[in-house]
Amino acid sequence: MTGLKKLSSAIALMTTALAGCSGTGGTIGDPPSKPAADQNGSGARLSDLIGPAPWVDPLNKDSIDCAYPADKNIHVTGVAITAIDRFDETGTGAVGTFFVQDLVDSPPPYSGVDVFSPSFSPPDLRLQVGDQADILGTLQEFPGPTTFIFPRCKTLPEIGGTMTFRSENKNPAPVTIALEDLKSYDTARQWLGMLVRVENVTIAAKASSKGRFTADIDAGGGGLATDIPQIANELYDIEKEGPMIAQGTTFKSVTGIVTFFSQFQLAPRSAADFEQ
Repeated sequence: MTGLKKLSSAIALMTTALAGCSGTGGTIGDPPSKPAADQNGSGARLSDLIGPAPWVDPLNKDSIDCAYPADKNIHVTGVAITAIDRFDETGTGAVGTFFVQDLVDSPPPYSGVDVFSPSFSPPDLRLQVGDQADILGTLQEFPGPTTFIFPRCKTLPEIGGTMTFRSENKNPAPVTIALEDLKSYDTARQWLGMLVRVENVTIAAKASSKGRFTADIDAGGGGLATDIPQIANELYDIEKEGPMIAQGTTFKSVTGIVTFFSQFQLAPRSAADFEQ
């Protein structure tokens, strides 16, 4: 009888312990939980990698001995493709750049970048605007093409590397920014590579040369000529596909990708990006 009592007591203790482990008060315990995977992946966000440019020197007009940062190896996941450059405005094959942005609600500054001439995995992958992708590669601060260097040690952050597909149908809404933000490198850099919307845009002048079309935006006086923001035909043929742009034309808003090539430009993706 003593042995049976001991066995009965042990079974009672085990039952009590199992009940204590169960969130429902049952006697077999809850099954182990498995955390849901992050839909954007476990890689870095662009806004964690890109930031202000303390190496910029307003007094160094010729960019002599600039303290450019070293390239960074990066793994970014869950970025949305906002635009793909398929318009060869100069006829020199200048196409293939992807513009990507962190896929988050209310993206913070520094959430966008261009991916210059990427490779793909698998090699026959064909990504489209709206797809969500991961990138493994290198982040560099591009100081300018071989023909000239951007003045005052200014740079363009861009990524080179391999893109892989994550999911589809992820179209982020443009971020509305102040026109004032595009008037200087210090304030405009934060929106580079991002899809933005600028309201009350008035055209001050327009120009066309060797396939490139630009329209200066009236952003008020002051500053250098290279600080005047422009609308540019980097992503589609504005002259042929409209809308009509003339000096004094005012748009309720213009949406596009913020780009930089000595000065800041807003690159609409189609005529639908102009609101009159």
